Amino acid sequence: MPIAISCYPGPAQDPTQCALVDQQWSNAIFQSESPIGLVYPINVTCPPINVTAGETPASCTIGTNPRYAVNATSAEQVAAAILFAEKYNVRLVIKDTGHDLLGRSDGYGSLEVWIKYLRTGITFQESFKCSCGETNWTGSALTIGGGYTWTDVYPVAQQNNVVVVGGGTPSVSSLGGWMQGGGHGPASRQYGLGADQVLSAQVVLADGSIVTASACENSDLYFAIRGGGPGTYGVVTSTTVKAWPMVDAQVQHLAIAPLAGNTTALLDAVSILFAAFPDLNDAGYAGYGTWSIAQPTPLFANFTAGYVHGFYMFEKTLEAAQSAFAPTLQKLLPYNMTELFISVSYLTYPDYWTFYAHESGVESPGGVPAILGSRLFSRASVQNDPAGLSQMVDIIAGSPQELTGNNFELVSGGQVFEDASDPYSGVNPAWRISYFSNIVSRFVPLGAAQAVVDATWNDITNVKVKAMEAQAPNTGAYMNEADRLDPDWEVNFYGAHYQRLLGIKDKYDPGGLFYCPTCVGSASWSEDSEGTLCQV
Repeated sequence: MPIAISCYPGPAQDPTQCALVDQQWSNAIFQSESPIGLVYPINVTCPPINVTAGETPASCTIGTNPRYAVNATSAEQVAAAILFAEKYNVRLVIKDTGHDLLGRSDGYGSLEVWIKYLRTGITFQESFKCSCGETNWTGSALTIGGGYTWTDVYPVAQQNNVVVVGGGTPSVSSLGGWMQGGGHGPASRQYGLGADQVLSAQVVLADGSIVTASACENSDLYFAIRGGGPGTYGVVTSTTVKAWPMVDAQVQHLAIAPLAGNTTALLDAVSILFAAFPDLNDAGYAGYGTWSIAQPTPLFANFTAGYVHGFYMFEKTLEAAQSAFAPTLQKLLPYNMTELFISVSYLTYPDYWTFYAHESGVESPGGVPAILGSRLFSRASVQNDPAGLSQMVDIIAGSPQELTGNNFELVSGGQVFEDASDPYSGVNPAWRISYFSNIVSRFVPLGAAQAVVDATWNDITNVKVKAMEAQAPNTGAYMNEADRLDPDWEVNFYGAHYQRLLGIKDKYDPGGLFYCPTCVGSASWSEDSEGTLCQV
């Protein structure tokens, strides 16, 4: 049943439960605890009701949510659910926590394999040994036996004084779409993308068989699940990932805001910073930030327009961090206290986990439809055409009335670039030349008219994302944070790997049992106006 069914007339109506649902609706962890809870739902057809505020129920349907879910607690139960769906020709979807922006964990009339509670333990290996010599990794490793979130995994790494590459949001699944779509996090510049951490995996295939995917066994499947997209080759039920040596951190906080209503200088500052990101990254900086010319709530202090970032360096001195940023700061200083307020500060952390606890680990809101798109940016795309860059920044900023937000992720470079030589990496090759991703987003309230939703999505897809693509035509997008209506998703999400991945898909799932929108092979299927899945 829909999560908010308790708010609507009928046998399930329960005012107390309805009040709880309304209060917790935007809590990502609350959403993940339901088999049909989604952190970023595509279509909310049973919204919560705030009775206290005078809201009254309209209609409640299950919409595109699965009709049934199998709470699979073992790989064998996953296999049984797969074989049932195959036998009775039932649409199948895979879900762990529901942190998905592209509707891949959803499906009209479907049976869901829910692996959130498939948990066979998390174990630490001091030294990993490859059975066939196809990998030179001899460092430590963690085996993650099931649908654990990073909240579960990080304490084990911390107890063993190692670092694992995981998500900045700790409630994200460690082996689902995050990993299989690439997976970035606070440690990815230092140690590589999440997909490239996988040393071996257990996968349940479309024929119900349970296999190992590694450089030694089923190496083509190993390639595909390591960045070639989730939910389409099989169900990953366990992974063994690299564990890295501990590091310390220097963190820089930069905050910029316009001193008056004119945001032109703010956009100039964003352009200066975008152009500087490749050099800052090569010097060792990585991190996350956000900027906007108008937000409904302050970005920092009382400023609803501005730019903020938290950038960091591992295994560097404070002096090195300050020196690396000095050329960029010199370009920004003429604006300080004339047109902009600029604040720069630094913090030092003795180890990665203290850094993570204070600087990351922030939960994203849940239950909110997100309309967004993203683009990866190379050095050439931000340094070879300054006028074009400024024009793009102006377009993706939008108008103040749109309340457009931009989030950037300086998480590539470093080891991500070095891993381009990994023959078993299915990650979009655009990652190997791009330093950062910028996500442009607009939100519409629950219950907004379809015309409003369509107009907003048209603006994101055909105006703002197109402007970024024009500025960075030779890169792509990070599929997990991309526009799900991207007409060129095969190229933008998978790059030159797409045809190879399609061949692997056809080998391991020749009947197309595993389907999800924008996943490899999904072009062979279409959904009608009611959501019914039909073969093209």
